[in-house]
Amino acid sequence: MKKYYTCFLLFFMLVIASCSKNGSRPDDSRPDPPVTYPDRYFREISTAFSNTLALDDSGFVWAAGVNTHNELGLGTTGKQTKFVKVLEGAKAISMKDDRALVLKNDNSVWTTGMDPAAELASGNIAYNGRFTKVFEGAAQIEAGNDNGFIIKPDLTLWAVGANFYNVMGAPEGTVGGSTKYVKIADNVQSISAGNNFYLLLKTDNSLWVCGRNVEGALGTGTTGEQKGFVKVMDGVKVVKALEYHSLIIKTDNSLWASGHNSFGELGLGDTLQRNSFVKVMDGVASLAGGRFFSLVIKTDNSLWASGYNAFGTFGVSSSDQTRFVRVMDNVTRVSAADYHSFIIKADKTLWATGDNFWGNLGMEDRQLMLFAKPVFR
Repeated sequence: MKKYYTCFLLFFMLVIASCSKNGSRPDDSRPDPPVTYPDRYFREISTAFSNTLALDDSGFVWAAGVNTHNELGLGTTGKQTKFVKVLEGAKAISMKDDRALVLKNDNSVWTTGMDPAAELASGNIAYNGRFTKVFEGAAQIEAGNDNGFIIKPDLTLWAVGANFYNVMGAPEGTVGGSTKYVKIADNVQSISAGNNFYLLLKTDNSLWVCGRNVEGALGTGTTGEQKGFVKVMDGVKVVKALEYHSLIIKTDNSLWASGHNSFGELGLGDTLQRNSFVKVMDGVASLAGGRFFSLVIKTDNSLWASGYNAFGTFGVSSSDQTRFVRVMDNVTRVSAADYHSFIIKADKTLWATGDNFWGNLGMEDRQLMLFAKPVFR
């Protein structure tokens, strides 16, 4: 059978060559055009355990990964292994577990996903599995495990959903949570939601914390839970709450860390847990990380990583690292979740690495990525 197939293939190739020689192909002088894909230029990425949102330069929101609870806002619940466009006119995105928040150019907040604690604040609005507008006049957004957070232009912090650890305080009967956004704090610069704990940065650069603290992620010096926000330190300008540990940047650009450290994710050269913030390194500009690893972009736009790397979580060929190692240069933004990372380079191209079991890297497959590769190429 192979013999006949080979003879047929050779005959077919001779026929094609003869046709080309006789000029029967009108375009035989031009090579076939290369297969190309449209470039996408990105300014922000937000990723969770099994799904991802990406925001491009044109204000389009793209989504990939698990969609069991409509968290991608497609109107259907099918999984997406390739990024698909879901919304336009956006300027910020935030994804956490099974829900997503999008801030549009008109400062309206749109949301989709799972809603067990009414954290979507959609009220009586008919929900069709797509993004729904729930708030006007926001400047920042942050999705939490059981909450949505909004900072308004007047720097007031508003929250919706559950009131675990008294994160929402107790004004106006909100002890049991709220189904609509309520004001919970003034003079707030930013908030970062981790695994049921929260880091709040005030306009005077003071750090306040609240929530779960078994691993010491709050940096209060203990492992006791904290109900309601309490001040920890001054002189802070960037905060990042992760799964079981926290990272902060002080006003002098120094990196400090606290919490779980069994894989060296704090970057201190050991695997000992810390219950108070400890200085790690200097010259840091921004933060990200996953379940057991940390990512930082330094002021020279180099990307560094420490911690768990078994799944290629930070895109270099190495074992786990207890100190920060250089990953790549020319990086402007980074986002990560449990075992994977996304990188936006200076040319605004989007790169991904790590676990892809859920199609959350948007690579059109579910193959593990041990090294960072461009997504839209």
